[in-house]
Amino acid sequence: MWRVILSLLAVTAVVRAYPSGAPSTACTDMFPQHGPSEQTSTPPYELVVDKATYAGGEEVQVTLQRTGNSATFKGFFIQARTVGSTDAQGRFTTLDSGTTKTVNCGSVANSENGVTHTGRTEKTEVAVTWTAPANRVGHIQFRATVVQTETVFWVSEVMSAYVEDPTAGPVPTPASSDSQDVGVTSNGCGSTKGCYQAPTNCAPPSCEYFSSWQTSGDSVMFEISGTSNGYVAVGISADNTMGLDDIYECVYNSDSGDTTVYSSWSTGRSMPERDTTQPQGGISTVVGSYVEGVVSCKFTRSINDAAAGRRKRQAKVNNGRFYDLNDDFYVLMSKGSTSGNALSYHATSRVVSSGKVDFQSNTQVTGAGSPDIVKAHGSLMMIAWICTASVGVLMARFFKHLWPDSQLCKEKVWFAIHRAMMISTVLLTIIAFILIMTYNNWLWAFHAGAHAIVGIIVVILALINPLMALARPHPDQPKRFIFNWAHWAVGTAARILGVVAIFLGMDLAALDLPPAATFIMVGWVIWHALAEVVLEIHNCSTSSKPGRPEEMEMDAAAGGDPKAKPLRGGNYTGGHGIRKGILGLYVLGMLGFLIALLVYVGLN
Repeated sequence: MWRVILSLLAVTAVVRAYPSGAPSTACTDMFPQHGPSEQTSTPPYELVVDKATYAGGEEVQVTLQRTGNSATFKGFFIQARTVGSTDAQGRFTTLDSGTTKTVNCGSVANSENGVTHTGRTEKTEVAVTWTAPANRVGHIQFRATVVQTETVFWVSEVMSAYVEDPTAGPVPTPASSDSQDVGVTSNGCGSTKGCYQAPTNCAPPSCEYFSSWQTSGDSVMFEISGTSNGYVAVGISADNTMGLDDIYECVYNSDSGDTTVYSSWSTGRSMPERDTTQPQGGISTVVGSYVEGVVSCKFTRSINDAAAGRRKRQAKVNNGRFYDLNDDFYVLMSKGSTSGNALSYHATSRVVSSGKVDFQSNTQVTGAGSPDIVKAHGSLMMIAWICTASVGVLMARFFKHLWPDSQLCKEKVWFAIHRAMMISTVLLTIIAFILIMTYNNWLWAFHAGAHAIVGIIVVILALINPLMALARPHPDQPKRFIFNWAHWAVGTAARILGVVAIFLGMDLAALDLPPAATFIMVGWVIWHALAEVVLEIHNCSTSSKPGRPEEMEMDAAAGGDPKAKPLRGGNYTGGHGIRKGILGLYVLGMLGFLIALLVYVGLN
């Protein structure tokens, strides 16, 4: 148990970020290791430099500050980069060691080419000194990731004006995220073109993943779209796993503001090898856009090597060959963030078609369904928070005075059932948590957004409540009411958030349940609420005096008399049969809803 608690605390520490600054592992993508996804809005901060040009070894004063009276910030990570590159240049010197420290990026020891925060204090501005390399390296732009809170941050989106190298060429046009949407659409899916959509039957720009293909003669016109602040990629593969994949990356370059397509080849879990010839061999008519957090591209690809002719790829990219789209292949899609035009690893942000795709057809292709480990995670959480937790709570709330002359496992019947149900809830929740963290390689699932955050809170609350119960005072102790309220508050919060987490998880691409499943879940919520209302009315009608629900000793042996009456609360005049009937009817209905949901999960 304590190992599980320590693991949860470790995960919580990740969620709460790095209070002592960004680690060197964030040097390339500048992405914080916490929270859901980065913001897509204009950051309310700016980087100000005191020079417009630089010479070798010259110092530049750099200030990160909020714009106007915008919110303060807690964390930051600043680098000086050659325009169009992710390489950190120069050396930083901190002016206040109490709030800033340097970071060594790259293989050179003590390079001090990044600067970050040292604590979580709220800041309005931070000033540092940057010293240029001894030899000029081209135009420089300072970039910063700024963290307002653990869940609100902008990744590498706060940029300074260019600090020019007078010996370099023209200054590039500043980046802009505004773009004309290229018009990727689901119109014609299944009739004039083949499509892959996740969630099923979604329409851009609301799709997490979308790709379409339309063959005409010796070429195939592709469309790619997805919700991302960096890239969306489609892979053509002989199997449904990574490796030996013909990949086309639709990449939004945050440095230049351009969105374009790269033809690449994946040999496994390493970064794909790109074809750097321009124009890239075998693909043409490339257009792309990045609009309000959606990356979209259109391009035409030769159907095979013979059709590519002179526009073959570089030899390092699958020996210069293309997969022949006259044959059938799996469709893989992934997405992630970028730094410039460099990709980050997509972790679990990926989907795959259910079978091989005929690129000569216009069929709508479905996903391969959720991985079994994800299905198991969702199923266990549903059983825990729809079934066992609900029955356990109802027993404690409405059935304490039933079966007064009976015991189960040497305990009051209501308490024996309550304890068994709640222990089951905790165990099922822990197992589900371990399964999904194993699936995510024990990394934070940024793509899961609020579902992951709420889920972590639920697991923690589920562990706290039984620990509190172990330390509960005797019912006749004067401070027993403190335990009662705390036990109720923590349990109620866990139940509510558990249901919220289920709703949030049902729409994720990893599970992608149909809308009918959501309606079933809503039906169960209504069914449960109705049961509680009916039992509460029955509770009031059978109690001879108002008051709090009765408090009865949980352990019969502790009270000495297994037939002990409630210590306080109302006296009940009957209606036990009705109450048992309501419970039986509720359990039957609840099981119906639960089984229907589990069937959807299993078949998905």
